[in-house]
Amino acid sequence: MESFGVLSSLLEKVHHAQRPGKEAALRKFFQDFERYRQSCAEGPNRPSIHAWLRLLLPGLDRERKAYGLRERSLAEAYVRALGLDRRSEDVQRLLSAATDDLATRLGSLLHGRCPAVGDLTVADVNARLDAIADGGPTAARTELVQLIERASPLDQRWLVRILLRNLRLAVSSRRILQLYHPSAPTIYDGASDLKQMVEQIESRQATANELLDEPDGAVIRPLHFVRPMLCQRLELRQVGELLGRDAYWLETKMDGERFQVHWDGETFRYYSRNGHDYSESFGRSADQVGGTLTPMLATLLAPSVRSLVLDGEMMVFDRRTLRYRDKCDGTDVKALRPGNTQLRPCFCAYDVLHHNGRSLAGVPYAERARLLAESVREQFGFLERCRRVRVRDPPHLLELINGAIDERQEGVVLKREDAPYRPNRRAGTGWYKIKPDYVDGLVVDFDLLVLGGFYNQRRTYVNAFLVGVAARTTPRPEYLSVAKVSMGLGTLEWQQLNQTLRPHWRTGPLDGGDGGAVVQCGQTAPDVWIAPADSITLQLRGSELVRSDSYAAGYTIRFPRIVTVRPDKLPDEVCTLDELEQVAGSNRAAPSAGGQRATKLAKRHVTLEDLSAPPTVSKAKAPRKRAALVTFERNPEQESSPLPGGMLHGRDVCVMSVGSQPGAATIDALERLVRRHGGRAVANPTPATYAIVAGRVTFKVRKYMETGRWDVVRDEWLLRAGTEGRLEAFRPEDMLSATEPTRMRLAQQYDRYGDSYTRPTTPTSFGALLRRMGGDTGEPGRLTDREVVRGERMLLGVRHATRMRLFRGLTGRLYRSAQAWDGQVAEFRAQRDMLRFVQYGGRWLRDSEPGRARYVFVAPGATATVQEMERWADQMAHGEPASGDDTTLLQVRWIARSIEAGQLCDGADFIVAD
Repeated sequence: MESFGVLSSLLEKVHHAQRPGKEAALRKFFQDFERYRQSCAEGPNRPSIHAWLRLLLPGLDRERKAYGLRERSLAEAYVRALGLDRRSEDVQRLLSAATDDLATRLGSLLHGRCPAVGDLTVADVNARLDAIADGGPTAARTELVQLIERASPLDQRWLVRILLRNLRLAVSSRRILQLYHPSAPTIYDGASDLKQMVEQIESRQATANELLDEPDGAVIRPLHFVRPMLCQRLELRQVGELLGRDAYWLETKMDGERFQVHWDGETFRYYSRNGHDYSESFGRSADQVGGTLTPMLATLLAPSVRSLVLDGEMMVFDRRTLRYRDKCDGTDVKALRPGNTQLRPCFCAYDVLHHNGRSLAGVPYAERARLLAESVREQFGFLERCRRVRVRDPPHLLELINGAIDERQEGVVLKREDAPYRPNRRAGTGWYKIKPDYVDGLVVDFDLLVLGGFYNQRRTYVNAFLVGVAARTTPRPEYLSVAKVSMGLGTLEWQQLNQTLRPHWRTGPLDGGDGGAVVQCGQTAPDVWIAPADSITLQLRGSELVRSDSYAAGYTIRFPRIVTVRPDKLPDEVCTLDELEQVAGSNRAAPSAGGQRATKLAKRHVTLEDLSAPPTVSKAKAPRKRAALVTFERNPEQESSPLPGGMLHGRDVCVMSVGSQPGAATIDALERLVRRHGGRAVANPTPATYAIVAGRVTFKVRKYMETGRWDVVRDEWLLRAGTEGRLEAFRPEDMLSATEPTRMRLAQQYDRYGDSYTRPTTPTSFGALLRRMGGDTGEPGRLTDREVVRGERMLLGVRHATRMRLFRGLTGRLYRSAQAWDGQVAEFRAQRDMLRFVQYGGRWLRDSEPGRARYVFVAPGATATVQEMERWADQMAHGEPASGDDTTLLQVRWIARSIEAGQLCDGADFIVAD
């Protein structure tokens, strides 16, 4: 267990295994090491997993400095250490920027130059890596020579990946910590120190539940970075429920850089959001020459404060305008120097995490806020405490949000009054952020054209788009880049877009040399390009429109995300540069000339309708709008020329109605799609009309459907053509009404549920098929119990099917009352047993579901009488009479015992009695 070869063999096994095998190998290693550790005598020489975790999780090891090595520089170091000829083909291949990693390319060069079996220990490797980290790239050659002489080729492969801090295991660092110990991720979030985490776990020798009994296992200490607590995104319509359940305070969301200030009584430390130490810039002590903040900050601490850790935002304060500069203004607060007469850093504190030797992670927010006010004194332009207001009710919250909009703030933050501080946690923490761009219809949206794409790290698919505006559409179209966007779409939508656009990607820029459109990308060049005629329009939303030299349009969108794909928008219908500048308005002046760099995109105040209305109503009342602030008519002659070989060539199509949902395509847009595919758009159908297109069934549409003389199709048929760039024949799901010839043709190609006999199914089409099988209800068709049992026996085998569906046909409830639980752990265990009841075929009736259950399961610690439990079961049945067997009260452990036995245990042994 001391050999580095053990670790390299483990990593190789994990690297090549499938997901379950990866985790099983890592779990077994940790279990074996713990048995080995327990077999050794206690004392300072007792082995610790810490030395191994430093190599398993190189990205989390904050104790070791950065190596200063990238793939190219590390390859150069190996060439020098091995004494290789740089002109050889093998060395040139090693130094090339290939798609495979350096460890793979290095393998052939190490053959015969290092021992077949290495004799390195884990301690040896850590010592050599420390020497490389301390000495930098200049020490790498000397240390690599030592490692090459003692490490096998397999050891070298993993040493390279450890040095590059990318093991390529396809298992996250957090998951590896979790496999080591269930509480390890939480403890590491609070300490950000592998050694401290291991010491806490090994010294306590505690179970996961014991460690988690502490407030998230976080023990916050001065001069030890802690990963900051995060805010969960909150939809405005969810606010009413929150305010009705708990008390909340509102803080203004600052637009700076997240920082922590640590003070142990002598030394100051400043840590960024990612744990980088910038103490040298701000000042380690009050008398440090060149400190930009500490000399003043040291005078603002209360006399009673002996140690302190503050969480907050580092802002750039403009002395000339007496305001804070936004982060998008381009000023780096970490790079400010003492001689700057206009700008200086100012720390805005909104939480205190440690006070006079006491970690405050488990202290409620309101108490921490009180301690913050007692610990530091404000000084305008140097140190401020965040302004907070206790929210009275929803109208009061709207007033505060609208005030933030008027003051051009980024947004607001809601914090639950009793919320503890949970490092590196976002969901369920009690901290919520609300920004104008989270509310439908509150900010300006932009219709932008995809101009290019950016590959993922392995170059297997495009995971980000370069989008832009139209600078001109005639005589030769020109498009300018505006933003790079990768957020807003689900996995399936990304797959569909990749499949649609993949045939049209180009490797070279579009300069109009072939007579086509000109595309300018500025300083942000994509990996692949696409001609506007083959591209697609995306609707984007963001928080601000920011001046930027990185994009050709001179602007970009901050925090952009995709709202929807707009297949009905042709390339000449996207937002124009003039419209973009009109949104920017008076902020077109350069910041140096007095203009602001960013323009907030909120166009109205929040109303009570936004707060209380459901999403569909809210969207209907705030329909999607173009980015332009003025409307104008387009010249029909500016339409793109029809596609060659369009399916509708020479055919008449009548667009009779459009959908009523928000953002639905207009009749004009659908008629342009008809003309785009070679057809003629007519106002009224004639005997020669190919099809009627309808977004919804109106009275007029229904009359034409009843005649049976025309094919009436949904507007999705045309919109799908806009997405895929080609028009296909009708499918059963496209039809509202079909003529007899069309019905006969579809019957030969599709079954009665609309499933094609020849077309491969996709996740989307399969989901639609299941909904059609459900008939009018829209629910998938239900199999009979006999069919389900037969299918399970065919798939699982008779023995496994019987065992895995032990509780089939049984229903159960979990008894709950105010005194029913003996602590939170008992509640979770009981719910876990109920989930296993469902896993093995039973049906768990929740409190909101009516019906009489066959069993009522009772957790340990319930203090109610049997009569009270039976009355509760009758109330939950909502008047449904008992049938056959009466409801039986059983201890919840009957579920686990039955699963262990592989058959239903005798209920008499588990009956609940007073």
